[in-house]
Amino acid sequence: MLKKEQIIEAKGAMSIHSGEHIGYELGAKMIKDHFDKFQMPGAQFVGRNILEQILAQPDCIGIKIYNAVNEKGERTYVITGTDQEGKDILTLTAINPNGILEISEGIVADRTISNGWYNWG
Repeated sequence: MLKKEQIIEAKGAMSIHSGEHIGYELGAKMIKDHFDKFQMPGAQFVGRNILEQILAQPDCIGIKIYNAVNEKGERTYVITGTDQEGKDILTLTAINPNGILEISEGIVADRTISNGWYNWG
C-alpha cells in the first residue's frame, strides 16, 4: 500500500504458515487489553466471498489488514492479498484466451455492512 508515495514493505519472512491458534483465553485478554489501552471497542467482520477472492489471486499466500479511515472519516480497515515477499498484490498479470497479456487490478477490500464489513462493538 502507498504511504507518502512509498511502498510499505513487510518486515520478516511471509509464509502461508504465519499466524497461529492462540485460544479463547489469550484472545479475550488481548481484546480486553486493547480496549483498556485505547478505549475503543470493536472488531470488523468481512464475508467469506471477498476473502476467498483475495486468497485466490495468483501468488497470494495470505492477507494484510491495514487500519484506515473511510470517505466519511470513520475508522475502518483495508485488506490486501500478500505475496511471499510481503508485497501487496495490487496488479495481476495474465494471458487472456486470445493470447494477449493483460494487467488488471488486484483486490483491495473495504466497505460497510452493505458491502461486507460490519463494525462490531
